Amino acid sequence: MAEYDLIIIGGGPAGLTAGLYAARANMSAVLFAPGLGGELLNTDLIEDWPGEESITGFELAQKMQAHAEKFGLKIELKGVQQVWSEKDRKVVELEDGTRHSAYAVIVAVGGEPVKLGVPGEQELHGKGVSYCAVCDGAFFKGEDLAIVGGGDSAFQEGLFLTRFASKLYVVHRRKEFRAQKILQDRLLAMDKVEAVTPAVVKRIGGDGAVKWIEVEREGKTEQVPVGGVFIFVGFKPLGKGLFRKEHIEHDPNGYLITDQYMRASIPGVYAVGDTRAQLAKQITTAVGDATTALIHAERYIEDLKHAERALPAAPRERMPAVAERLEPIRVMAGQTIIREGGEPDAFFIVTRGKVGVYQREGGEERELDRLGPGEFFGEIGLLAGTPRHATVRAIEPSELLRLDQETFQRLVSASSATREQLESVARERLATGARR
Repeated sequence: MAEYDLIIIGGGPAGLTAGLYAARANMSAVLFAPGLGGELLNTDLIEDWPGEESITGFELAQKMQAHAEKFGLKIELKGVQQVWSEKDRKVVELEDGTRHSAYAVIVAVGGEPVKLGVPGEQELHGKGVSYCAVCDGAFFKGEDLAIVGGGDSAFQEGLFLTRFASKLYVVHRRKEFRAQKILQDRLLAMDKVEAVTPAVVKRIGGDGAVKWIEVEREGKTEQVPVGGVFIFVGFKPLGKGLFRKEHIEHDPNGYLITDQYMRASIPGVYAVGDTRAQLAKQITTAVGDATTALIHAERYIEDLKHAERALPAAPRERMPAVAERLEPIRVMAGQTIIREGGEPDAFFIVTRGKVGVYQREGGEERELDRLGPGEFFGEIGLLAGTPRHATVRAIEPSELLRLDQETFQRLVSASSATREQLESVARERLATGARR
């Protein structure tokens, strides 16, 4: 089993962006995907990508891949079967049965087209029924075609099909379309395009290949002769299906639910792009999701490592939840972090710099100890439920991780080994202070 800091699942814009940032950060990371480009490969012209007035989906996918690989991103063209948590890591099982692990996983698998579920659709798939105009449109030159759907994807694909179709029917169940106005204006203004609304496709027929579609409109059924039908009625996210051994929060449509940092409900799992619940499915939003997720995942991984080094006795399966609660803090030289006699509300780990521990005696302050990276403080008051026994002040600019009282107490309550480690350090510190 190969071990990484981060595994990225998915090779579309979101996955490639996460991979680019991971490679630039020199992280131990790998991207798994059965292919690269994702939905970009199903899009002909892209005109809303900043800096490119017009670019094909294929060209943009190539550029994204080349950019990530330039910085050394490791890419393996393999599909992922499932993901589950194992102690402080996530195990990723590939379709060939091999397994890899990482502290964090970014899920960027997107989804697949929703089917109409009508007679003839499955039987004629690949014989005139298609879900990708860019892939198959050229095979239907001179044919009358139908496109089913009313959103951006349907209209973008419809514009592409007008290059080949003799006539194009746009079938939508509502009278109003959901596509952007600019797309509607372009497509519906063409003489060869006819809107069939409000209408529902009831059947797709033909002898070995598509010859017609049956639609129901205003209570009447009619048959529309076409040589091909292109379906764009929705999108089914795939991320949820990767988690079979543990529950991951999702909405009724199967989209993974995340917070503002793209964190899913399982610590160490991030969801980005079309597989998560969001307002718009755009390349720009997918790229933004991935940037946010990668930056937070990098911090999460480092915080987890710091916490495990400071608390070696803590159960590894509990540390991801602890790492998610750690708050990074920067302090200047001379800044007081905790004060003698104060309420014990947090536990601290030093990650950079140096702090001093001080106690007042006879009206004067004396130094008890100095702590550096990997050491911790604040445990005495939390364990005993008493006020702070000393003041801790930064000797130089320092970086700390702060763990709230509630999470600390849950950890020591669940792990006797962790409590014993902390109590041993606390006894030694109290004895040292008493001797001085």
